[in-house]
Amino acid sequence: MTSKYLIIGATGAIGHAFAIALKNAGEHATLLVRDRRKAIALFGDTSGFTIVEGDVNDFALLKSVAEGVDFIFHGANASYEHWAKAMPLMTKSVIDAAEHAGATVIFPGNNYNYGQTEQPISEVTPFNPNTSLGKVRVGLERMLQRATYQGRIRTIVVRMAEIWGPNVTNKQFAPVFENALKGKAMPWLISTEPAQQLLYAPDAGRAMVALTQSGERNAFEVVNIGGTLVPSVQTWLEQIAEVAGVPAKITVLPKTMLSLLGRFIPVMREVASMSYKYETSVILKDAKFREAHPEFTQTPMNEAIAETLAWFKANGSDAPANSLARRKGRIDGVVRFIVDNVAIVVFPAALALIATQFPTLEGFLPYLAVAAGIYWTPGLHKLTNRVRRSFSRSV
Repeated sequence: MTSKYLIIGATGAIGHAFAIALKNAGEHATLLVRDRRKAIALFGDTSGFTIVEGDVNDFALLKSVAEGVDFIFHGANASYEHWAKAMPLMTKSVIDAAEHAGATVIFPGNNYNYGQTEQPISEVTPFNPNTSLGKVRVGLERMLQRATYQGRIRTIVVRMAEIWGPNVTNKQFAPVFENALKGKAMPWLISTEPAQQLLYAPDAGRAMVALTQSGERNAFEVVNIGGTLVPSVQTWLEQIAEVAGVPAKITVLPKTMLSLLGRFIPVMREVASMSYKYETSVILKDAKFREAHPEFTQTPMNEAIAETLAWFKANGSDAPANSLARRKGRIDGVVRFIVDNVAIVVFPAALALIATQFPTLEGFLPYLAVAAGIYWTPGLHKLTNRVRRSFSRSV
């Protein structure tokens, strides 16, 4: 079946929500995913989807799957510490594919572009990033804007508040719902006092479907989707506990501890750089969307919380369905441990043998062993990863 939509990153939080919303609207979508088996397990019923396994940076493949589509959802992502290098390359691939297909790029934006601000953010608020992640996001949007103004593509930037809900498995929201299900303390960063704007993922998906079906738009357009403004994170967490039927236990990681962790863990360093998001209220003004789509309604909060708890009960890290994944992770850890320790033994032994033929090398053996380990061990890791992937596909 011919697809009107290509979704890149369909197993991610927003891509998944968009795909489900399209399916519910009777649309067919092509999903480009890194892991086909993971996508099938996530979606369950895959009717309405064409699932293609591949990488967004494989331009020949991307060009092929984009053929004939009207919209390309750019949900390709990387971990925070790799954004600066990975995201521009992926965005260039998406732009080139959209140009080839004559398609509109749908880009999920966020509020990183504006840094700390006490003023509500409209579609025309000037960028003012004060973090490296914010600067990367600005750069990506400017890439899309330049390509649009050059007549190569059309673009809709859908700027969203904080996304939460089913399949939002990041470390900010997943532990909240997983711990609530166990009656444990729900974790949050820095402060639970400020009001926060939260957007339920299925609502974000429905909003994007509405935008693609609303007729003519400008070649480059930005639309804010604000979600629900909760009076404080504290009250929202208490509401989650109430729906889960457990006491409201909450634990807050202090800013000093977050900063300390950031000294040793790259991803935590990036999170710490955006501490203002947990200390203040960052608000998107979404009057433009609401006026254009007065029929659009958000999912009631209690209903959204209940659906999210049900999803994490069935799919979270402790769910029975993920026992195989946990077992695989343990096996991977054992294999990696063995590979590393074999390397520790083999590299120096091999070099010692070589040194018997070249005595002048003996004084340099410790340095050569370290250099060999640095050079060869990553290659061995790639080899073992490839073997495990081949094995997992065959069973």
